[in-house]
Amino acid sequence: MKIYSLFFSLVSSFVFFAEQTKTQISTTQKTAVLVVGYDAPCRSKYRMESIAITLKEKGIAVYKYCYPHANWNNIKAKAKTCSFFIYTGHGYGNGGLAGGFGGLCINENVSAQEIVDGLKFQYKPLVIYLNACGSAGSSAGDPDDIGLQEATKRVCDTSLPFFIAGAGAYFATNILNDSFLDDLLKGKTISNCFRVFSEPQYEIYITETITSKNALNLKTIGISGYQDPSKPKAHYYHTAFVGPENFTIKSIIQTSK
Repeated sequence: MKIYSLFFSLVSSFVFFAEQTKTQISTTQKTAVLVVGYDAPCRSKYRMESIAITLKEKGIAVYKYCYPHANWNNIKAKAKTCSFFIYTGHGYGNGGLAGGFGGLCINENVSAQEIVDGLKFQYKPLVIYLNACGSAGSSAGDPDDIGLQEATKRVCDTSLPFFIAGAGAYFATNILNDSFLDDLLKGKTISNCFRVFSEPQYEIYITETITSKNALNLKTIGISGYQDPSKPKAHYYHTAFVGPENFTIKSIIQTSK
């Protein structure tokens, strides 16, 4: 089984944070599930901590799971009623529904089919992938340019199981920048957040409607990236979204307190 990774440093083990101490959560309070898979570097720990703080400041309850405490049964039990599902870790290079990218690498490898079979979202949450190979297009070990068609396929393959499970939208990036989430929490649309996040330093390669026979049909896909100035033929696809262009924080059915 081949696993692709954008992580270049290995961390044998570290304590990130365990699941939030159980508290009384209102049925109308938005919740977020944050997951760090195995082999994730220390920077992922701190980035997730920053995201957790941002969410809590908005009154969103946060549940956190990190290898070796990232058990899929526990995660999906909380995720079914979440408003945000955020993952950082390896991209699963052959975990998709058709053998492409898709799934999670946590305590164990969770395939796209296991997500479809075991996870049923109730509130149309936003799914976010951070620094996971293939989730936004490019992957470690790629040739200079995989091409936009392959980048699009990887984004669609990774996001598809979550839409089948009932997700409202999907966002993925390999850039260490929290501005996308900040803008979304302020009420901006996902398409606008994507554009602002990408411009002016990166090129938006595609923003178009998906036509398919699956759960992605008529959703919009956007992909941005850059050309490596030291390699004229090298293109890096690093940020993407899939979903309705007008998806906002209010599109998540669950209502904040």
